[in-house]
Amino acid sequence: MTETENVPREAEPVLYRTTVHWAALLGPGMLLVLGGLSLRAKPVAALVMIGLAIIWGIFSIHNLRASEFAVRASKLTIRIGFPFKRFYEFPYSQLAGADFHQPALGVILNFGKIMLILPNRKVVVFRLVARPNEFIERLRTQIIRFMQENEPGPTDGGT
Repeated sequence: MTETENVPREAEPVLYRTTVHWAALLGPGMLLVLGGLSLRAKPVAALVMIGLAIIWGIFSIHNLRASEFAVRASKLTIRIGFPFKRFYEFPYSQLAGADFHQPALGVILNFGKIMLILPNRKVVVFRLVARPNEFIERLRTQIIRFMQENEPGPTDGGT
């Protein structure tokens, strides 16, 4: 091990960060309410629904806390998922563009899906992202900055 390997690398600063939106808890919440309303009519089925809602809610809360969409100076990092954690790292050289979509409820509650466009025209989609318009605006700014810095400059013709 050399001395340079012992020196900790400085972490790249996060320029903008967002997470999964709290609307991810609406599904477990609605199942819990539905189970509570049907408790008198069908108690066994209602208890099963309530149990599933609680388990689903625990997973959703953990996913909310563990998720991160981070725009950094040279790359985009995405960490999502529970119980199956997924980590994505997209250097700006691997991104051709980015876009977002907000449904009607997403406009009201400020969540939506983001779409990352890769150079081979493949689109990677992430849903229930909080503040997708701000996130995509910052991401596009970094992609444009990266492309301008790395575009080939004019060559001297031997004047």
